[in-house]
Amino acid sequence: MGISNFIDKINKFIGYLSALVCIPLTLVIVFEISMRYFFNKPTEWVYDVSWMLFAAMFLLGGAYTLQEERHVRVDIIVRVLPLKLQKTIEILFYFILFLPMTLVLAWKGFDFTLVAWRAGEMLSTTLFVFPAWATKIFIPIGFSLLFLQGIAQVIKIIRPSGEDVK
Repeated sequence: MGISNFIDKINKFIGYLSALVCIPLTLVIVFEISMRYFFNKPTEWVYDVSWMLFAAMFLLGGAYTLQEERHVRVDIIVRVLPLKLQKTIEILFYFILFLPMTLVLAWKGFDFTLVAWRAGEMLSTTLFVFPAWATKIFIPIGFSLLFLQGIAQVIKIIRPSGEDVK
């Protein structure tokens, strides 16, 4: 198994796991709606829990979305260029913008999480208080996965016939 195939398998698995986060997210929102409208007793914790779950789902699913080429792209001009030039532009994009930015965001996200951990930082937008690192940890994980998927995408551009670096 080559490097890009290995990265693809990891991100596909994590992408599927992140999709499963939609289940508890839906359940807590339905619970809140039920409590609010049927029992007139809104919760104090669902808002915080729902944005924590959504953040995890969004950040962990990003690399899988890139793998499946589902991100929004505006490439009207690029698509009319010759294929070789399209690939060159895409590789330049990955090396000049995408890979450096995802690496910096993963690195700074790790620092961001570590500071929250060490300081015992707590978050809340309601009365429900929880440790900040528990949500912030998805930032470096998500951007690290995006960085790895960017490498896999470059390999696929360079070696489109399915061959891979071992």
